[in-house]
Amino acid sequence: MALTVEDGTGKDDADSYLSEADADTYVAAHGNSTDWSGASTSDKEEALRLATQYLDLKYGQRWKGLRANTDQALDWPRSGAEDRDGYAFDSDALPQALVDATAEMALRHITETDGIMPDQATSSSLESEKIKIGPIELNQKFAGAEPAGTKFVIVDRLITDLVESPTELRRA
Repeated sequence: MALTVEDGTGKDDADSYLSEADADTYVAAHGNSTDWSGASTSDKEEALRLATQYLDLKYGQRWKGLRANTDQALDWPRSGAEDRDGYAFDSDALPQALVDATAEMALRHITETDGIMPDQATSSSLESEKIKIGPIELNQKFAGAEPAGTKFVIVDRLITDLVESPTELRRA
């Protein structure tokens, strides 16, 4: 099934922020990954869909502004979103940082062994321990364990201007 790429109009059936051709251009300019160029069209399209979904799921609660249209399929385009200098993002276009982040996540989906959203096992970790030896007693509490995951630092940095900071969220 062919991608339906969001073009800034707030399509109700869009499933990607980036076309395969534009992703090819980005990847060639930023590392020329043979994994990407060797992937099939259907694998690249799947990666772009999942990259878009990942971005909306991970950052959706923190995107600046409001969705530009009530019936759009994806979180972008948005109105009322501004960069760190106070300049408004166009409400009828996608910020380049979002497009670039989509390409980065799609590339990682192709190159990561388990993709970008693997299931994570939970563990029943030890929460506290009490040891008593004669008159000496030791009580130890442990922080809860968090499942291991991958941080995609370049993506976090690319979308910095597109999301509310934790302090901005507290004020809202």
